[in-house]
Amino acid sequence: MNVLSGGTNKPNRLDLNDYGGSKNEKYHLDYAKHNVNASQTTSYAAWLKRLKVNKQFYANKQWEHPEDKKTFLMDESGNARNRMRVVFNKILPIVEQFRGNASILKINASAKTTSKESITRREKFLATKITKTRIANEFPHLGKLIRERDESIGETEKETSESFENLYRDAMVEEINDLIKYVAANNEYPQMQMPMALSFALSGLIVTENYEHAGHLRTRLIQPEEFFFDQDARKNDLTDAAFMGYWNPMDVSLILEKYQPGILDAKILENFVSAQGSIDTYTTDSNTRGFKTTRIPVYKCFWKDSDRQTWGYIDDGFGPELVRINYTKEGEDAPQYTDKDLIDPPESSKNKKRFKGKKKTQLFYDCIRYCTFIPGEYVSKGNEGKHEDRKNFDIVLDYGLDEYQEVQYQDLSNVKFPIKCETWGYIDGEIFSPVDAAIDPQRLTNRLISVAEQQINNSGGKGMVFDTDAVDPDEKDDILSDAKEGKPIGLRSRGKGIPNTISNYDHTPGQGTYNLFGMIPMIDNMTQGVTGVNDALKGESTGPDQLVGVTELLIQRGSLQQEPFYAGITSVILQNYQYAATCGKRLYIENERELEIAVGEDGAKILKLSKDIKNEDFSIFVTRENDNDMLKSQANNMLGMFKEFGLISDDAYVELFDRSTPDDVTRKMRSEAGLKRELAKKQAKELEAAENQAVAEAEFLQERDRSDKLHMSAQPERITDKQIQGKMDEKLMDEAFSNGESI
Repeated sequence: MNVLSGGTNKPNRLDLNDYGGSKNEKYHLDYAKHNVNASQTTSYAAWLKRLKVNKQFYANKQWEHPEDKKTFLMDESGNARNRMRVVFNKILPIVEQFRGNASILKINASAKTTSKESITRREKFLATKITKTRIANEFPHLGKLIRERDESIGETEKETSESFENLYRDAMVEEINDLIKYVAANNEYPQMQMPMALSFALSGLIVTENYEHAGHLRTRLIQPEEFFFDQDARKNDLTDAAFMGYWNPMDVSLILEKYQPGILDAKILENFVSAQGSIDTYTTDSNTRGFKTTRIPVYKCFWKDSDRQTWGYIDDGFGPELVRINYTKEGEDAPQYTDKDLIDPPESSKNKKRFKGKKKTQLFYDCIRYCTFIPGEYVSKGNEGKHEDRKNFDIVLDYGLDEYQEVQYQDLSNVKFPIKCETWGYIDGEIFSPVDAAIDPQRLTNRLISVAEQQINNSGGKGMVFDTDAVDPDEKDDILSDAKEGKPIGLRSRGKGIPNTISNYDHTPGQGTYNLFGMIPMIDNMTQGVTGVNDALKGESTGPDQLVGVTELLIQRGSLQQEPFYAGITSVILQNYQYAATCGKRLYIENERELEIAVGEDGAKILKLSKDIKNEDFSIFVTRENDNDMLKSQANNMLGMFKEFGLISDDAYVELFDRSTPDDVTRKMRSEAGLKRELAKKQAKELEAAENQAVAEAEFLQERDRSDKLHMSAQPERITDKQIQGKMDEKLMDEAFSNGESI
């Protein structure tokens, strides 16, 4: 990459007198060009050189090193040594091992909220239910209606709290999980893992960019050669870098469509392309990627800038909180907090220094600014003598504050770039790859095979030699025929013997040539030791008598050495998931139609109804999992077991079978367990109410019978006709006895 003209001095972020008192277009262009120049260090050039070599070795172009071409293939006079450029490519299987394992690497992510908004939301829900419980108990005529509408309202506050614990779920977290899964599927994260592995193996670097396009969050891979960064960064993921960016070769028509530059800039770009003539490609001094002349390098640079804001403490009902004052959030008409909301800062030594007895103060905060531009060094060609009123040909396509900045609202000083990186080896600003250590052993292998091939090429056959003076010329053919058939050969030496008359010659490859081939396995072992890709991991054996335990040990050692490689891929994907949870929710909330596509109509309503969801912090947890088919099989087995023991309903079984993961099954089981506990409590209440009603009815019947008896005893005795007749008969009998009459 050529060092760009200008940009030698970094603009002052606080003193803006040179820019008219504001961070205008010129400020952004100067800052971006300064960053590009600052990235062109010797360590960066050394890394690009190693990357170019690694790519050539992977592509079987291994005889490009000057030491190999000049010193080894040529002699002191510059003439060829008659050696072939033989390649026994050991870099390719190493890289393919990494790529193959990356293709089956399963990574799942889940989001959890870590902000006070979730706690506030939960407490508000619980407080609402407690209030309903109190109203229901205080006004019995309303209690029945309240409990009919909300079955979770208990007879006591404790009962209501228990029901809340069983049934409460944070819908926001569930919808955010749906959103990040949609982003991952929409950008095909699993399909990006193999290209990531290729980039990681050859360059030691993975770079992705998150950006908005057509209302959706997009993620793309950036080629390592096109990336530049602050080499003073110390973290492996480069999150502590002061700047980073990339250049991208783009077609003029795409530039015009995406950035809509002015007509003058458009003519400058087209003139440049038209002036390239028959040149097929052009490259820069230290970069390794060439591109067609119909494309123009477009640079995009991000850097951490500083601004000042007014901050103070407010009380939102859950204690004092430090917030921005008189700040209108994007999409809102008025500031959420103003001077009238301020309270005295909590007592602390830090606040005494910061506020100095006042309720508000000015604080610096980090932000991300960017500039997308085309350097004039490229497009000046083809525009010579044209547009003389133009001071320079630098074309600024876009600039300003990054629209969706990834920042934890509880930690505003930790703003992150939309570019996500991970390095395999990073020491003092220089990047290393796992293939670097295998290049020299590969070169040595190629040299050994080339020397062996030269010796084989120069070797001859094996045969018999004899003294022509001791052999009769007429008998020469008979001697050669007898030698081929293995018959005895008779010579007339006149009794002097034949010690040197007949002998053998051997010009076949000697033991030295075979020893060269014997050294290649030793070099392979050296390569396996530094890369961790051994024969056991490749499914090969070192011998027929190799023990199973030895094979397992080799696999374990190789896996441990390769673990940083796959951990790096996981780290980049984790960062992209985190960006989707932090910035993606804001992006999609502003694009209602795309939000409904991502999480459904109900999920969109939940996210849009919460005005604070944009500012809520979510942490992403990434785990490696088995492939989807295995996860489905595990989930199906769990469903069968849970259904057999009655832990899950028939409806849930039908809903989840062959379409869920073990996490989905356990989540559903816990949800239904909570519902079952509530149902059991409700049934117990109904049973208790029924028993109480039965007892009340029995008591009522007993009381009624007792009342009836008391009522009957208070009434005058009723005399029937039969009783009257009996009384009359008794009276007649008495009179008859008294008169002495017989019966």
